[in-house]
Amino acid sequence: MPTEPDAPPLVEVTRCPGCDSAQRTEVLAPHGGIAIVKCDACGLVHATHGFAPRFLDAHYGDRVHTQAKVVGPRPGSERKRPPLALYQQLSGNRLRPAPAGGRALDIGCNTGLLLDLLREAGYQTVGIERSPAASEAHAAGHQVHALDIESDVELSERFDLITMTHVLEHLRRPGAALRWIRAHLRPSGFAVIEVPNWDDLARPLWGARYRPLELGDHLTFFQRQTLADLARGAGLRVHALWSAPKARSLIFPSMLTGVDLGVQWLRRGGKAASANDGAVGVASARVGGGGNRLRRAAVSAVLHGLDRLDPVLERVTGPDWSRGANLVAVVELGPSA
Repeated sequence: MPTEPDAPPLVEVTRCPGCDSAQRTEVLAPHGGIAIVKCDACGLVHATHGFAPRFLDAHYGDRVHTQAKVVGPRPGSERKRPPLALYQQLSGNRLRPAPAGGRALDIGCNTGLLLDLLREAGYQTVGIERSPAASEAHAAGHQVHALDIESDVELSERFDLITMTHVLEHLRRPGAALRWIRAHLRPSGFAVIEVPNWDDLARPLWGARYRPLELGDHLTFFQRQTLADLARGAGLRVHALWSAPKARSLIFPSMLTGVDLGVQWLRRGGKAASANDGAVGVASARVGGGGNRLRRAAVSAVLHGLDRLDPVLERVTGPDWSRGANLVAVVELGPSA
């Protein structure tokens, strides 16, 4: 959670983002002016405040970047292959290869790395991104819109596949976003929605300081039941719901949180800590880019090592375990669509 003087101001959330009820019970005491509460009506966990929406470029809106030269997957897209393989499994192997003329939309596509792999699978690719990262997705050959899916703005096209990973928890009207997805699915299409899991096994160990909570940025904290209920309320049928453990997401966020707390402890240590911080700063300046590369290599080695533990975890917990760090829902049009 940012603490800089220029951090965005907090905006109060007075009603449940899921059902609009004002009745709630505190489940996590305020930290940095933000408490976490549970709706008494629908059970959805949400924050009491969030950062004010970021000011977007004056030209943002429903801006569309036209198709550029198509290129292959970029090196960074390789890290998207494991989640894509999971989505393929959860969808019943419907994700790839793409159907004839298949179109895929990634909401919150950032620089378009997931779109690279969807294009490789045979889809015509479209993204939604309201940050400057949209220019990179466009340069990689993807069509990009900069629109707000919580509004009534619609696209004229429909999609065989819609992905939305780690976006829904940021939105003030998550139900409206799911209704938008429903309105843009083809009859045989489906969507993959991934969010952090409030029932994450490691979360209670760290309280409000747990790195994945991202207080201020994250407004809603989903559990299996509340995500399924919100999807059904938007007219979507839940095909699969997954929250099994992955070693990197079970362990690495706690490691990062521990580092955060260690840095804060040093900063509160007075003159000795200040001197130490200065020494670290000088050392960092000396190693420069080489130090950054070394840190990236070390992090990559740790993550790859953790990935090797996944088969063991799956055998121990089983596929329906509810305490993993991430929650993935595969949804499709409901009976009334």
